[in-house]
Amino acid sequence: MNPDFAIILNFKLKNAQEIDTDFLVKTARNIGVRAIAADHLENELQIPCAKYSINLVTIATGEDLATTNIIETLVQNRKVGKASIINIAVNSDGSFSAATKEMLEQINSWMHIFGHAFNESTPCNLTVDGNSFILQNRHMPYQNYIYVQKSFPQKIKVNGLTQEPNRIEMIENRTPLTFSYQNGSLIINLETATNSNFPWQIIRVQQHRPEDDIKETKF
Repeated sequence: MNPDFAIILNFKLKNAQEIDTDFLVKTARNIGVRAIAADHLENELQIPCAKYSINLVTIATGEDLATTNIIETLVQNRKVGKASIINIAVNSDGSFSAATKEMLEQINSWMHIFGHAFNESTPCNLTVDGNSFILQNRHMPYQNYIYVQKSFPQKIKVNGLTQEPNRIEMIENRTPLTFSYQNGSLIINLETATNSNFPWQIIRVQQHRPEDDIKETKF
């Protein structure tokens, strides 16, 4: 399974009579999901999956989640490098229940802000204190993502970096954060950090990049 599939919507279609496969796949695309699965109509789903660049995958089972625990589950699964496979029940007329719509909207709100970092996060050797944890971009290892819970402390400490970062910012609203670095220890000041209704926020740590070493060319 592609590790960039942080979320897989597992559509339950066997009891549905009127199914708009284009609508289902478009729903996944619109909320930042990169893969779907289904227990029925796999052949019919292939055309809209190609249309919206969504992968159709085969999975064993999924989780029944709700608005109350969806973001916490997404984050905890990603912390250990797992995808969140979410069962999506489809009504007999092809629609979603009010509870499912609410959960999908919650996912959409989260992914609209954090989707890129979230999909490409992978465990790494760096550590951070408190209830936070730090992951790495699997395609650009010079980017790290610190996941911090709501009501976070004024400062957090990251250990394991070998160079001082170039920039640190809250992904939401791109709020820059001040920091200090000494002997592999990074202290990040969160006093000006963005606060929101999300139970988890993500901080981007931009380390030294290969392109930073490119010297100016004069003709």
